Amino acid sequence: MTLKDIVAYINLLDSLSISAETQETVRLLDSVLHVVGNHSIQLDSYGKNLRQNFSSVATGINDFSTTLAQLKQRLHQLVADKEGDFFRESKRVFDHEMPFESNDYILNRRLGIDDNSNILLRSRLRNLTDWRIPGMIIRPGRETFIEDLVPMDPLYLVDQHQDLLAVSVDKFTPEYQQRLRKYIINDRVDGLFMSDLPKWQFGLVFAYNYFNYKPIEIIRRYLDEMFMLLRPGGVLIMTYNNCDRAQGVGLAERNFMCYTPERHICQHAESIGFESTFSHNGSGDLSWLEFKRPGEISSIRGGQTLAKVLARSK
Repeated sequence: MTLKDIVAYINLLDSLSISAETQETVRLLDSVLHVVGNHSIQLDSYGKNLRQNFSSVATGINDFSTTLAQLKQRLHQLVADKEGDFFRESKRVFDHEMPFESNDYILNRRLGIDDNSNILLRSRLRNLTDWRIPGMIIRPGRETFIEDLVPMDPLYLVDQHQDLLAVSVDKFTPEYQQRLRKYIINDRVDGLFMSDLPKWQFGLVFAYNYFNYKPIEIIRRYLDEMFMLLRPGGVLIMTYNNCDRAQGVGLAERNFMCYTPERHICQHAESIGFESTFSHNGSGDLSWLEFKRPGEISSIRGGQTLAKVLARSK
């Protein structure tokens, strides 16, 4: 019985939620009972028998739900018992194997994203862009999401090596390239990873296919820092390997991605003040979370030079 098997079982049980159906069943039976009990025609002891039957059904449903909840609790305990090894393995891979990954390897490592998830993600990004507010994209890479964020002014591009940023910057004209703010960060230091970036300024931070390869300890440190980078009302959108899904556990088992369950990320984010506002799991590798720093987004900027940003023609 592997961890993936246990999580798959939990996922299956969660997909078969009986709450709404049982409530509707009880409501319908109660309606029948009301009609029989209050009708002018009363035959023998049918009304009494139906009330007894109804009581038995309600008790049985309650007992069924209680036992099912106990089963899920036991399965979650099995997960907790096993996942410590996965956390340690992800940290080992991060410390001893990932430092040797080439930039080309990192850039060619893509997420499987289905069409519906792609449309939804781009829509949510565009709804958060605002020319009055600075934005940040971590690991823009070879993806085209940067084109959805160009309205943000200024737009910060962040990664761990200049070559990782070059492929996204080179898409644009030299004039717009000068407006982009490029920063190199290092998450293998003991101190802050992003100390050179301005605090309390960003309205949107977007990280795509970046935290999928970070162990939970490193993600927690990033969350701490990004909370301080966002202004009130600012939003963080981050993809990650959701190991509350069997698909994610399978990727972690093969060391393709790190073991990072949704519940652990959300628990830490909320403990430092973030509000969890949205989550999505696609049909492929893609999962993302959205966190908001409490407050309302605001800016004192009153105007912007009007121009249209175009990708450079090939």
